[in-house]
Amino acid sequence: MTRRVLARLAAVLVAGALVSACSVGTDASPQLISRKAVPFGLLAPNTSTTTPAESAQGMTIFLEVTGHLVTVNRLVPQPATLRSALRALGRGPTSAESAAGITSPVSTASPLTLLSHNGETVVVNVGTSFSALSGQDQIVAAAQLVYTLTLFPGVHQIVIRVGGQRTLVPTATGRISANPLTRSAYASLAPL
Repeated sequence: MTRRVLARLAAVLVAGALVSACSVGTDASPQLISRKAVPFGLLAPNTSTTTPAESAQGMTIFLEVTGHLVTVNRLVPQPATLRSALRALGRGPTSAESAAGITSPVSTASPLTLLSHNGETVVVNVGTSFSALSGQDQIVAAAQLVYTLTLFPGVHQIVIRVGGQRTLVPTATGRISANPLTRSAYASLAPL
């Protein structure tokens, strides 16, 4: 054998000896180790801030496409509440939904805030930008609120306030209403 081959063989044998010397041996049975021997941080409680998938649930909200409401699903924390529905509406369409032509006039009137819930009536406050919406966008925004919130059991009518003040809201027929709003006021916008 040449010197070069012998040198390579010696290097391989030395490397093998070093690797085997560094390995952890096996025990015939589990061994108890003291808490002090556990590396720092491995015994610390999990402080994860992620929400497990099972603590979220699907909720239907209403957005708009070509002059009609359309239902979309959103994940919200359990249990679904009127507040979580308003937050989901306030976020508007996803980028994929926007690309598909889905819009949400009410999301431009954020923040959407629950003021009260008395029996079948829910009072919602919208941002002052609601007043700046065009007539049709204002009608659709009101319909989005009415259809989404009346999905909750026992809720049948919605009162919309702008900046905390009572306001006149247009219905789908263009009539202005100061009364609580129901789905029948926006029946022509119902999902197809």
